[in-house]
Amino acid sequence: MKMMFLTVASVVLVLGAVTLAMTWAPQRKKEIVGTTAEQVRWSAPPYYKDGRQRAQLFGDSSQGGAWIDRVRIPANMRVRAHTHPQDELVTVIEGTWYVGEGEKFDSTKLKAYPPGSFIVIPAGTPHFVATNDGAVVVQLSGNEKFRTDYLEK
Repeated sequence: MKMMFLTVASVVLVLGAVTLAMTWAPQRKKEIVGTTAEQVRWSAPPYYKDGRQRAQLFGDSSQGGAWIDRVRIPANMRVRAHTHPQDELVTVIEGTWYVGEGEKFDSTKLKAYPPGSFIVIPAGTPHFVATNDGAVVVQLSGNEKFRTDYLEK
């Protein structure tokens, strides 16, 4: 009899706790969330020491999971050869982005991608990027932690 009472009391206690937690848990209202270009918050992460800036639009690229970031690259800039352990999915938002394939920066290998272009750089593919006269904004997206491994020091 005592065992039955303890079992019933335990079940009631658990159900009460679950009900209480669900009642007090913040209720998320589903709604459209939008950000205009003027509202994008740019920052310079510690690993950007060359004037580039990054903005997290969705998720967190430093933690993994689904994410979308934008990167603003100043005019007349070169980003030396590097790879990524994940595919790099890039959409050019503003300016012309130049990308070349290889283990050393070589301006003769650069290909121009104007606004609206979409580029897929497969995981492990050595590449380098550059801008010309104007700044460039590209949008990156992924599903795992973003990492860059530089080949040129």
